[in-house]
Amino acid sequence: MPAPDFPAVIRPLDASVGSVVLVNERLRFVVLDYSFSTLPPTGSFMEVYRSSNRVGRVRLSRWSNPTTAAADIIDGAPQIGDTARPD
Repeated sequence: MPAPDFPAVIRPLDASVGSVVLVNERLRFVVLDYSFSTLPPTGSFMEVYRSSNRVGRVRLSRWSNPTTAAADIIDGAPQIGDTARPD
């Protein structure tokens, strides 16, 4: 079978990838959903991406339940639908 002529996107199965589900700009925090991923430890810094562009940085401040976490916005302007990955 010939190799495809487009770049393959490979993501490790154990990566912690969260999705921004709420943004509070006034208090500078987001809520991240980890329904399909493992929650990283409290205090972890995460880079926030929109498509493949880095748009911010957050620090996990606490867990709300087994699948969501609050994170302080350190840099940038995350929006709902962005993804957060370890730096």
